[in-house]
Amino acid sequence: MQFPNHAALSAAIVLVFSTFACAQITWTHQVGAVPGPVVMTEGCITADLDGDGDHDVVFANGYALSTAGTAALLPTLLINKFNLSLGFVDESAARLPAITLKATQVIAADLDRDGDLDLVFACNGPSQQRLYLNNGAGVFTDASAARLPGLSIVANCVVAGDVEQDGDLDLFFNDGATNGQLKLVLNNGLGFFSNVTATHLPVAPKSNQQDIVVCDIDNDWDLDVVNSGKSAGQQIFFNDGTGHYTMNNTLLPAGTTLTYETDVADLDGDGDLDLCYLSTSGFTDAVVRNNLIPSGTLSFTGLSSYFTGTNGFDDNEFVYADSDNDGDLDIVIGSLTAAQERLYVNNGAFSFASSTTGFSMLGDPTLDVACADINNDGKLDMVTAQGESGNFLNRLYLGSVLDTRSPRVVRMRGPEGVRSVGDSRLVQIVLHDSAVDDGETTVRQVLLSGSYAHRSGTTAFSVPMTWMGGFLWNATLPVPPGVVLMGSTVTWSVVATDHAGNVLTTTPRVFNVCGAEAYGPGGQVGGVNALSLSGTGAAAGQQLNLTWTGFPFDAGLMALATERAALPYFTGTVLIDPLTILDTLPAFFDGAGVGGLSVGLPAGPSLAGLRLDLQVLQVVAGAVYLSNGLELVICP
Repeated sequence: MQFPNHAALSAAIVLVFSTFACAQITWTHQVGAVPGPVVMTEGCITADLDGDGDHDVVFANGYALSTAGTAALLPTLLINKFNLSLGFVDESAARLPAITLKATQVIAADLDRDGDLDLVFACNGPSQQRLYLNNGAGVFTDASAARLPGLSIVANCVVAGDVEQDGDLDLFFNDGATNGQLKLVLNNGLGFFSNVTATHLPVAPKSNQQDIVVCDIDNDWDLDVVNSGKSAGQQIFFNDGTGHYTMNNTLLPAGTTLTYETDVADLDGDGDLDLCYLSTSGFTDAVVRNNLIPSGTLSFTGLSSYFTGTNGFDDNEFVYADSDNDGDLDIVIGSLTAAQERLYVNNGAFSFASSTTGFSMLGDPTLDVACADINNDGKLDMVTAQGESGNFLNRLYLGSVLDTRSPRVVRMRGPEGVRSVGDSRLVQIVLHDSAVDDGETTVRQVLLSGSYAHRSGTTAFSVPMTWMGGFLWNATLPVPPGVVLMGSTVTWSVVATDHAGNVLTTTPRVFNVCGAEAYGPGGQVGGVNALSLSGTGAAAGQQLNLTWTGFPFDAGLMALATERAALPYFTGTVLIDPLTILDTLPAFFDGAGVGGLSVGLPAGPSLAGLRLDLQVLQVVAGAVYLSNGLELVICP
């Protein structure tokens, strides 16, 4: 028997594991993988447009330089059939309107809230902007005239986001004309838009606008806008929370006067959003660090030296992707003039080193890049859109490293500790996954899940969170049927699943609901009889003030119980359970039918969580006067 060479075996094992731990993606070009017309394309996206769970591709197909420079073109829609070993299939003619566009960019978003993704095209020209509605099966109709305001502008970009926090997605279009004005159109909730630029945005002319990104740049939980282009003074529009904006064009660093693209992500993992600028002055790409955390003041530091290695090309597109599966975002650059697309690897300390092995050596005039797992093998792939020179051949690059990282929390907030019934139950979260582009990330589903421990037991819940644009999701904690919120202990988490099946479940947060809640009414005779709480509240060590009004006689009773009820009683309703009555107290009234009681609650934890249900009543000569119910749960 021959024993193995243990030293050699150990070295081999170490090599295998170190190679896996430091795996760096290589994107390999797939010759002939992208069908469709060979025309100039300025924008492309990946999105599940037919609802089958995989990523389809849309090419905006801007006007072609090879055909007199201004000819409008048909967009291209490629349906993903890799699961059938058919690759991409061009189904543009069957699924898109036969309308030629001077489209520069396209986005996919559910604008009419029917559960599928619609398409919006930013169109140059100047020409009218376009909205295509999805029928749910990936077939689109042109709804531009009926639903969009007349915007005949030189638009190079469009983005979607819920700027007024009303649950639907609004749209920004930029305007590349001389001294153009950023445009905002608001959604009425059904996918009909109105132009509110004059009332919601300051007059802020900027020439040659190129790119827009919506994001919460100042960490105040609403969507701001970064508007950049090939002119001095890149603009940040700050949201006041209602969709009304103020503008600053001096906050971003100097030297960004020739900008094709701006993109945002938390590149250093500190909880605020940093930026990258493409082809700034002298064709030098730059990373811009947000100093809000930890300084507490919004400011930016921009240095091209954050990129080490090759730089200085005429570039057009940023995509952030975790190329080495180490949990931070690296930077992919689609270049117009470099010998290949480029990868810069994040060292986690805000420095990005050029990798020569990221892409196949293939020089072409790339104008846009989209990142997704195209062939459903758990690896991030890249689609590139070509234009301006060469043969305009769009391309697919397949990735080599499995995505095993769950989505990452950038920031999160929601109720915890002690809350009153009327307090906000809003939960908000900012998420990144392994691919980030144009202020969006690749999360498949985000749920708000948890349970209520209440007087009748425990009830679980799980509801979808709403994508607001940027990386922001919102949801309000629901109150399931049959659950009395007062006195409940609520536990909640966010559960986010990406397209590779990786799941994030945040650490559970807990809050207790206490204070005072009116319920009922009792069904009164002869007037409106009310029982209410005033004063400093229902907490240990505070003064509890009860007031009752609207009763016609000078005396009655206030009953104290431990459970609610709804029992018919003559013409009213008894709202406390008689079997749980602890005591009855006299309730007196003045000549105006008003009375009250003031009780100082002892300090300390002894009463915390105590629940009382109260109701005031008068029964005089067969007439019944009943107040509403009032439930008290003593707060700590």
